[in-house]
Amino acid sequence: MAERGRSPLAQAVRRPVTGAGGAHIARHVPHDSELRRRVEPVAPRKAPPRRVPVTRKPVSRAGNLRTLLQQNLLLISSSLLLVAVTGWGLALYSEFRASGLIGPSSTYAETTRFDSSIAKSDPFAMSTYAPSAPLPQPAAPAVRESAATVIARDWSYFEPKRIADVPREPATPARARVVAAPAPAPAPAPVRTASLDPVHTASIEKPAQLMLASAVNPAPVVPHLPLGNIEAKTSLVDFETAPFPYHGMVPGANRPFLDAGEPGQRGHVNFRGRMFLESKTFGDDRVLLHIPQGFDPNRPAVMVVFFHGHGATLERDVRDRQRLPDQISAAGLNAVLVAPQFAFDAADSSAGKFWDADGFKRFLDETAKKLAALYGDQRSAAAFANMPIVIVAYSGGFGPTLSVLARGGADARIRGLVLLDALYAGIDQFADWIADHRSTFFVSSYTPHTAHHNADLEHELNERSVPYSTELRRNHLQGMVTFLPAGDVPHRDFVTHAWTDNPVEDILLRMNDVVPKTDAATVTARRN
Repeated sequence: MAERGRSPLAQAVRRPVTGAGGAHIARHVPHDSELRRRVEPVAPRKAPPRRVPVTRKPVSRAGNLRTLLQQNLLLISSSLLLVAVTGWGLALYSEFRASGLIGPSSTYAETTRFDSSIAKSDPFAMSTYAPSAPLPQPAAPAVRESAATVIARDWSYFEPKRIADVPREPATPARARVVAAPAPAPAPAPVRTASLDPVHTASIEKPAQLMLASAVNPAPVVPHLPLGNIEAKTSLVDFETAPFPYHGMVPGANRPFLDAGEPGQRGHVNFRGRMFLESKTFGDDRVLLHIPQGFDPNRPAVMVVFFHGHGATLERDVRDRQRLPDQISAAGLNAVLVAPQFAFDAADSSAGKFWDADGFKRFLDETAKKLAALYGDQRSAAAFANMPIVIVAYSGGFGPTLSVLARGGADARIRGLVLLDALYAGIDQFADWIADHRSTFFVSSYTPHTAHHNADLEHELNERSVPYSTELRRNHLQGMVTFLPAGDVPHRDFVTHAWTDNPVEDILLRMNDVVPKTDAATVTARRN
């Protein structure tokens, strides 16, 4: 009972230790009387710190790319700046070059300098439009011939020969002197725009062409729109009735047009013995069509049909250099332009399908459909089919003009004929046509090289009692015959500079008989 009051340590000291462990402790632990009284605190054992595993987040590809960009930001910025400066420099260079400030003034700039001496002696011995390579010239005759003599001889190669011993008969209609078998009318063909639907055949290889695209696939427009709401439309369109290709007979020559006389060759040999291959010269069936802004087929209008000269193409010369579409638009009249391609960039005046009887009439019938498609309203085809016509012939275009007047079948629609330095042959035929069509107008402007031919035509008109003058009327041309000398204007520039600048525009401005009445005051004010 006495031990209950003691501490647990004292009780443990007094409690005997048994076993081997007790003996061992007793033997080695010294007896200390103070040990019982002294109690040393025992520090609790601390557990080792717990180790928390560390997990590393994976590095994404976007992070690597961002880091790479940050490290090379200066190099990348410099590269982009260099590319941008180079691109802008090339763009500015192209703009300046196209505008003519630097480099050639035109895509079709002449590669050779025009020789004025050659032009004065024989403007058709070489292309009057300076092709890139000069054409080989035949040996010059002992006596130098004038340009008019050469062209007249060229045309006489195709015309029936006159009998000199037969006395001169009274003037008869020109169409009565030339008889040709009518050719069957071709079946109508769908409209094909040359820039989108080229025609490729085994026998015809079209030359390389630059297509204009201001009116490719014209969107349908609502008919009867007010004048001024129609945008200008210009296009090169394939025609079935175009002058070429042509596989008929040469009038007066009794031989096929494209008989080259050699196996595997199709070409035309001119009177000088030079061959023009069909694939390069007589394979282009396109026609340049132009409808100016504000055109309205439901109002009085006129169709200008332009026959180009030697060495010409529709894009390079008729459209871009001679600017016929621009002249039609600048006149401000209700007029359209139709310009077929004849011999492609060659010194040749062949008329092709216009040699055939009613060939020009069939061409006009197809023209009405193609113009209606370009305008965007097929119902306007009837208006185009009945539109009066003014034929403008330049230089070598006199050949097709004579064929159209002789057998074209469209005399009732022709209101006027304009020759731009183009009176080289057919003087009797022109005189007969003028005498038989007193209500139409005739204008011939010329350089000194064709002045004597114009004088011969004046003499023929005197014999037929047809009056003529040397000045154009101000507001009315119907019934007028006018001869306009142009002085020393270069033959090559005659379509843009004749008796005045832009002569085709000037002719249209004087035709008040076909100008819509609401526009007559505006046109007169512009001319003044």
